[in-house]
Amino acid sequence: MWNWILIIIVILTISHLIVIFNFNFIINPHEPSVFTKIFPYQFIYNLVFSNIKLNEAYFSLRVDINTSKENVKKHNQGVLELIKIANRCSIPITFSIVADFLPALSDEVIEMIDKGDHEVISHGLNHDDITEQDQLTSIKKSKELLESKFDQKIVGFIGSRGKHDPSTLKAAKKSGIKFISSGYLPHLRYWSFPYPFNKKGVWLLGGSIKSDYQLYEEENKTPEEAINIWKDAIDYRAKKGWYTQLEYHNFSTSEEKLKALEELFEYIEENENLKTITQTELIKEVE
Repeated sequence: MWNWILIIIVILTISHLIVIFNFNFIINPHEPSVFTKIFPYQFIYNLVFSNIKLNEAYFSLRVDINTSKENVKKHNQGVLELIKIANRCSIPITFSIVADFLPALSDEVIEMIDKGDHEVISHGLNHDDITEQDQLTSIKKSKELLESKFDQKIVGFIGSRGKHDPSTLKAAKKSGIKFISSGYLPHLRYWSFPYPFNKKGVWLLGGSIKSDYQLYEEENKTPEEAINIWKDAIDYRAKKGWYTQLEYHNFSTSEEKLKALEELFEYIEENENLKTITQTELIKEVE
């Protein structure tokens, strides 16, 4: 009996290792989440069984305006330059903004966002853990504040550090939120899923490749190294017809990093396999 149990354990272990190898080196080598690298089954389920398929390989850039009021003030000029570069390359930006930090955002940045093809989604009322708040009140209030500043309806949300729970989905739906921009639930990491999927009436967007924070702050990559990593990841996903999003931050706006980002934007603009899109536009495509 024990011999059979041992054989079963060995078979399961080998099978698991084969799945991990295929996922990391064949299916999706650019997955940024360590958890999903080890347990990629949710990704594979989404890939194989999802009824949602995209007509094109879409790319969206999400720029997070967060951390603190001081940080927002410090990087207003950098965000302004980032918008100018995106405009030159015809790349729309999805800005996720912490509502409490709005007073620190310059009028010029607000005007540039409103005048362009860019959009705004909520990054919460503050930058605290959304799961430890009155989520319905927090999301509703953040929407109200953002809609009072920008001439657009807020239908997207992303919690601090991408964290949310089942209660977030309920609060989001009641608040008129249509999608959550990447992240994870306690039982589900979906950072780089190939297609959007609907859970309890709210769309969840994966598509993430490694963010600027991961490459610059955690892995100490140079802008040139980061650009090459992003190009490889974007090209890989585009050829498969998957959705891709790059999560960028307002603090990655030094002259050197913006110059590198412009190179990436030009590469994306010239990539015939890609269509740039805001995240709200993406949801309209799959609804």
